[in-house]
Amino acid sequence: MVREAGHPDNSDPADQKFLGQIETYGWNVTNVFRREGQTGPDWSYSTGLFHTFQHPEIVIFGLELDNMQKIVNVVGSEIKGGGKFESGNEYQNVFARCGCQFRPVDASRYADYLGWAIWFYDGDPFPVLQCFWPDREGHYPWDPACSAGVVELQPLLFKLS
Repeated sequence: MVREAGHPDNSDPADQKFLGQIETYGWNVTNVFRREGQTGPDWSYSTGLFHTFQHPEIVIFGLELDNMQKIVNVVGSEIKGGGKFESGNEYQNVFARCGCQFRPVDASRYADYLGWAIWFYDGDPFPVLQCFWPDREGHYPWDPACSAGVVELQPLLFKLS
């Protein structure tokens, strides 16, 4: 069962704003930035896509926060319009200058990256896809030929077989 704006436990203004975004638009985008002394990339993720549209949530790493928020919103708008994103396909309608691919995030990784989504779904399972962008040569982070800088910015949250 998901959190509802009218429930008394969700009366905090931040909770209300978050839940209001989902109620109004169908999803919310959370931006997470490195704090001083932390290492690793910034990231953005959706909450509400699964609840509203029965589509996996989206998480993306390693770009500027404003750009990642826009990308998650582009994906959300495509989903709202009936689009679907699936693992293993390359999509040309998300980024202006390159394609992107999605991979399912292993549930064991949720706690490290998806706090608001975990709170929203309140213990119910929900799927998440990680959006990956390639290096300048078109290689994705799981490809041994991918640029080390691009690999470093995009942790692989899916199970490697």
